[in-house]
Amino acid sequence: MKIGVLGTGATGQTIGSKLVSLGHAVMLGSRDEANPNAVAWAQKEGHNALYGTFMNAAEFGEIIFNCTLGTASLDALQMAGEKNLKGKILIDTANPFDRSTDNWTLTVCNT
Repeated sequence: MKIGVLGTGATGQTIGSKLVSLGHAVMLGSRDEANPNAVAWAQKEGHNALYGTFMNAAEFGEIIFNCTLGTASLDALQMAGEKNLKGKILIDTANPFDRSTDNWTLTVCNT
């Protein structure tokens, strides 16, 4: 199956890698056709791992995963193009919170 993934971050790459390992052709899409994250991912994954713009990925995929940051999702979906999304399954993993700069501390309490 041909699957489009909108977003080149950890979520998009993780989902894309698993789908490639299952034998699917996957295209990661971003604002820029040659996004460095997408290029590196495709080189690492090899066969069936492609990259392009949001529009390219939406046109390519029979199923689309939206793995963009929630605050950027509407822009990404508009760039993907209504005609490229029409009639397709859209799985939305977007989260409106940007946790990339959070400093998390795990505290374990044994009682």
